[in-house]
Amino acid sequence: MEIRKVQKLGYSTIVVSLPRSWVKEKSIKKGDSVIVRVEEDGSLRIIPYNMGSEKTVYERYIVDVTNLSSKGMVERILIGNYLLGHDTITFKTSDKRMPAWVLEEVMDAINRLAGVEIVDQRLNEITVQCFIDPTKFKLKGLVRRMYTLIFSMIEGIRIFLTEGDDSIFSQISGFETEADRLYWLVVRQLLLSQRSWRVAKEIGVTHPYHIVGNRAIVKALEDIADRIDDVGTELRRIPADWIDRSRDESDGAVRRLDELLSEIDNMVGDSMQAFIELSIEKANDVINEAEKFKEKTQEIDIWFISNVKDPLILSTLRLMLSHLMRVIDNVQLIAEITINRSLEAPSKFYYWEAMKKEEAK
Repeated sequence: MEIRKVQKLGYSTIVVSLPRSWVKEKSIKKGDSVIVRVEEDGSLRIIPYNMGSEKTVYERYIVDVTNLSSKGMVERILIGNYLLGHDTITFKTSDKRMPAWVLEEVMDAINRLAGVEIVDQRLNEITVQCFIDPTKFKLKGLVRRMYTLIFSMIEGIRIFLTEGDDSIFSQISGFETEADRLYWLVVRQLLLSQRSWRVAKEIGVTHPYHIVGNRAIVKALEDIADRIDDVGTELRRIPADWIDRSRDESDGAVRRLDELLSEIDNMVGDSMQAFIELSIEKANDVINEAEKFKEKTQEIDIWFISNVKDPLILSTLRLMLSHLMRVIDNVQLIAEITINRSLEAPSKFYYWEAMKKEEAK
C-alpha cells in the first residue's frame, strides 16, 4: 500500500499520480485512458480502459516435460493453468516420443475439466485448449447445479439402503466427477474475476471481497460431494447379506443411516435456500440444526459400538459417520458465510444509524 499526496493542477483540478510499478505492469502510456469507478464503499477503482476488451495477442503456456518424473505433476500443472485462466497449454519433450505416463495424466486432467480438448498432438508434443467463455455461466447457476448433484448423490445412497440396488453406485461416482468439474470451472471464473471487472460482473460477482467467500462455498460443496461419494465407497465394503439383515430390522444400522442422510438432504437444501435468498434467519436455523445433528450422530456412534459385533463392519460404519460429520461442517460453513454476507445490507433486524463523534464515545 502506498500513500500519495493529492495535488492541485490549475484552478480547479485535483490530481494524484499513479504508481510507476502499476503503470509499467499495465503498459499504460501517456494519452491512454483509464476507467475510474466509484465503489459502494466510497473508494475509487482504476482500471485500464482496454482491460475488458477482446484480446489482440494470444499466448500459449509451454511445459517442457523432458526432465519431469514426479507422478501427478503434469496433471496438477494442467489443472493449475486451467484455474489461472490460460486457454492454451502445450506439453513438449526433447525426446523423440512423449512418455506414456504424461499422455495418461493429460487425459485424466482433461476428463476432470469442463471445455478442455486436445487440439494438436504429435509424437513429442501435445496441445490442449479451453473453449469455454467464462462469462456465459452465471455463478449462482453453477452453484445450484452443484447442489442438485449432491441431492442426487444422497438420493442414490438412500435408494441402495432401502432397495439394495448396488448399480446406483456407478451413477453416484459420475455425479461426484461432475461436481469436481463444476468446482474447477467456478474457481477458474473466480480467479479470472480478480483480473477483470467485466468477467466479475458478467458471472454475478458484485463485490471483489465476495470472491473469497464464493470460493469457500464451492469448495465446501465439492467436499460435500466427495464425502457422500466416500460414504458410498464404504457401503460397498460391507457384506451384502449383513446389509440385507439390517434392512429388515426396524431399529437397525441401515435405518439409522437412512435417517441421517434424510436430515442431511434437508439441511443441504436449507443452506442453499438461505444462500440464494441471503436469509440470516434461515442460515441461523441451519447452524442450530447442524449442532443437533452432531449430537444425534454421536448417539448413533455409541449405538454402533454397543450393537455391531463385527470389528471390520463397525469400523466402516464409524468411518461413514465421520464423513457425514464433515458434510455438516461444510453446511455450517456455507450458513456462516451467508450470515456474514446478509449483514452487508440493512434488514428488518438491523440497520445503520449516523452518530456524532461525541456520541460514539
